[in-house]
Amino acid sequence: MAVDIGVVQEALKGAAPILLATLGAVIGQRAGVLNLGLEGVVYLSAAVAAAAGPPWGYPLAVAVGTLYNLLYYLLVNDLALNQILMGFAFTMMAYGVGSQIARPAVGKPIEKPLVQGVEIYLAAVLVAVALHLLLRTRLGVAIKASGDDPASLDLMGVDVYRIRKIAGALEGALASSAGAYLVLIYYGSWSDQLVMGWGTLAVVTAMISLWSPLLAAGASIIPSLFISLAYTLQRLTEASPHLLNTVPYLASIAVLVLAQLAVRKTRLRALAPRWLARPYIREERT
Repeated sequence: MAVDIGVVQEALKGAAPILLATLGAVIGQRAGVLNLGLEGVVYLSAAVAAAAGPPWGYPLAVAVGTLYNLLYYLLVNDLALNQILMGFAFTMMAYGVGSQIARPAVGKPIEKPLVQGVEIYLAAVLVAVALHLLLRTRLGVAIKASGDDPASLDLMGVDVYRIRKIAGALEGALASSAGAYLVLIYYGSWSDQLVMGWGTLAVVTAMISLWSPLLAAGASIIPSLFISLAYTLQRLTEASPHLLNTVPYLASIAVLVLAQLAVRKTRLRALAPRWLARPYIREERT
């Protein structure tokens, strides 16, 4: 029972960074951009945070991660490059650059902040802000329209490219906050493999949550629970840690498949952004 409670507690702590990155992915995908490079944003910002350390590591990581994400949006949005291929390229580039930046921090403990345990309150505030943004503001309506019908939005005189870049800035700030949080607060240390996969899980979790910030809060617990379970099994069994580390991804993919199959047969399929992963080219507007 003690093990079960420990797994749940760790899952709740781990859900905070996944929720941060997932909220960013929700905003980006709502705008019509499927950013597989979010994995690279989380990794690079975590590396910057580890290299700089507290107290400036957090804001510096957010600044670098946001600019990196904006560069991705500039290429796939303004230049209409393939979102999937660019996402893989940005992730690989971030792995290479980030591992070099944070090399001096490998194996060294990072002093955690004195104030901890406020993750659940921070998560509640972020979900409320994201809901207000998407449902109650003109910017939120424009972000959703750029992912559903960008041509009509353009005809109304709204700059679709600008709206998507604003969504990219918000997505980058949230994802890089997740990366900095993982190193400076959650783990308190850095290694090349420590934060790999968290950004990818956020992209999947955004789809599982049907692009809703409110559902994202619950969906973020799913990968976090299996990450905590994998760590616990590594301590208690002799199973290969490499094999156990695949459990969160397999579980997330399984939940995503079930969710997608369920959505197809219901009206919920209308929630999916119709222009997801499709570049908008004004000259081809019909």
